[in-house]
Amino acid sequence: MILSYLTISAYLLSTLLLARYFTKNKVQHQHYQTITLLISFAIITHALNFTNFWNSEGIVFGLANSASFVAWLIAALLFISSTSKAVHALGILVYPIVAAVLAFSLLFPDTDEKVIPLSIASHVFLSITAYALLALAVCQSILLKIQDQHLHEHKINGFINKLPPLQTMEALLFQSLRIGFYLLTLSLITGFIFIDDLFQQQIAHKTILSIVAWIVFAILISGRKIFGWRGKQATIATQFGFGLLVIAYFGSKFVLERLLT
Repeated sequence: MILSYLTISAYLLSTLLLARYFTKNKVQHQHYQTITLLISFAIITHALNFTNFWNSEGIVFGLANSASFVAWLIAALLFISSTSKAVHALGILVYPIVAAVLAFSLLFPDTDEKVIPLSIASHVFLSITAYALLALAVCQSILLKIQDQHLHEHKINGFINKLPPLQTMEALLFQSLRIGFYLLTLSLITGFIFIDDLFQQQIAHKTILSIVAWIVFAILISGRKIFGWRGKQATIATQFGFGLLVIAYFGSKFVLERLLT
């Protein structure tokens, strides 16, 4: 438990250091190594929580555990991406959310009744990886919207100056979107293969909302390629599609596991 609290502290301290760098005009990134060490520590210690997920019947993967795993995967993907791409600013949005999700999983843990069999584990983990990448795309879209608005209004501050060019931000957004979309496609395919009835009573809404979200992302990616969609269209569609996925997966889990039990 103490290690988990240290993990939360590491995420939050990294957020403060990143915010200081991006919001102060003359501050250099002298804390880069410190942030790298803090996030490395947080990701490793966060992952230690997952050793309790397994039992003889399968994987304990209720609302708390699945949210914690998705949050960890988002943090890990962001950390890995930041070694080669200019996406450090996303940490200001991502790391405090990850800390909050970890705190939630500690305060409201799952029970051993929330077990998924190993036979559908591949479908679940594909879905989660897709959600993580699309969540990063949503964070990117928020930054892109802020940057675009400030540039149009000629309000250039230290934060905007330290972001990559607008075209680079858009390219990074659609790169995350495309990979997340491909993984979401695979997760839907494996769902139809491994789950007997995706339209059974308890998961019908999840299936329908996931398919609608898939259609939204498919239209957005196609529109980008054919019509050159960008800016406001991209950010709104990204956030709307991801919102559908959040309602489909975590919304249904919250209702079924926390409200109806």
